[in-house]
Amino acid sequence: GLLERPALPPALAVPTVTYKLFLAGKSGVGKTALVAWLGGTPVPPAHHETLGIEATPLFWPAKPRASGRPVLFQLHLWD
Repeated sequence: GLLERPALPPALAVPTVTYKLFLAGKSGVGKTALVAWLGGTPVPPAHHETLGIEATPLFWPAKPRASGRPVLFQLHLWD
C-alpha cells in the first residue's frame, strides 16, 4: 500500500475508486497493527488503546480481472 497518491504521467492516468473501511473489534486483536502493516509503516511494538478514531488514507493499485484496466483504490481505513 501507499500512504500518498502516486504521481502518474497523464498517459498512465487511471480512475480512482474511493472506499471507507471501518475496522471494529475487541481491544488488542490487531486492528491498528493491520492498518500499519497495510500502509507500510512500522507496527507499534506495544499494545495501546486507540483513543477515538484514527483515519489512515491508503492508495492501493489493482487490476480487476473483469475489466483488465488498472484502477487506483483510495481507501480510508478507520480504526
